[in-house]
Formats: sequence, C-alpha cells, structure tokens
Amino acid sequence: MSLKSLFRAILLRLPALLIAVVIWFLSSQSTLPQLKSIFGWDKLQHLAIFVVLAAAAGLWVSPAFWKRHSALALLLVALTCSAYGALDELHQYFVPGRISSFWDWLADTLGAFSGAAAVLLFMKSLNGQMKKPTPGDS
Repeated sequence: MSLKSLFRAILLRLPALLIAVVIWFLSSQSTLPQLKSIFGWDKLQHLAIFVVLAAAAGLWVSPAFWKRHSALALLLVALTCSAYGALDELHQYFVPGRISSFWDWLADTLGAFSGAAAVLLFMKSLNGQMKKPTPGDS
C-alpha cells in the first residue's frame, strides 16, 4: 500500500471516528441544552446525528463492495451504527442526570438506516456516472 493510498484511507475513515467520539462526549454530559418548544426535538437530534454517522461510516466500505453487495453494505453500516447507538444508550444509563431510552435508540437506528441508504444512493449515482455510454445511446 502506497503512502498516498494509506493517507486517503485514513482520511475516509476519520470522520466516522470523530463523530463517534463527539457522540460519546455529549452522552457523557449530565445535561445538554435543549429546545423545549419543538416537539420531539431530542429524537430529531438523535436521528440527525446518526444519519451523519452512518453516512461517514459508509466511507469505510469500498465502492466496489457497495456495487456488488448493496444490501449487505447497507445492513452492515446501518446495524453497526445502530449497535453504537445501543452502546451509547447503555453508557447514558450510568451518567448522572441522563436516562437510557429505547425511543432514543430507535431514532438512532432510523437515522443509521437513512444515512446508509443515502450512501447507497450516492454510490449508485457514482456508478451510473462512471458507466461509459454504449454506441447508439442518446
């Protein structure tokens, strides 16, 4: 593996790790600022951050694997992020002032599947753009 490809591989994987660290740090706080006037804001936050986490985690999977095994890639990314959400909820159980919630984990999981689906769509669009037109195509 060349130094350039190693650097590229690290750069592609770094965002997911950083997001996971931020999630863990925020989960370790006894209180977080909340907007009380918006219904379900907490769940939307969980969903949104796990969309971003799954999208970043999707970069750990090679484009070739996304192309050949789309459903498996989606499942691997989404379930890995969902498992991290479950671990995060377990972690929160031990943080004073925080609670562990099935509904938060469900929002994490929905976000994870949405983020993984977004990566799948992106990979499919890349694959479509990389195909060369055959003679006779208009």
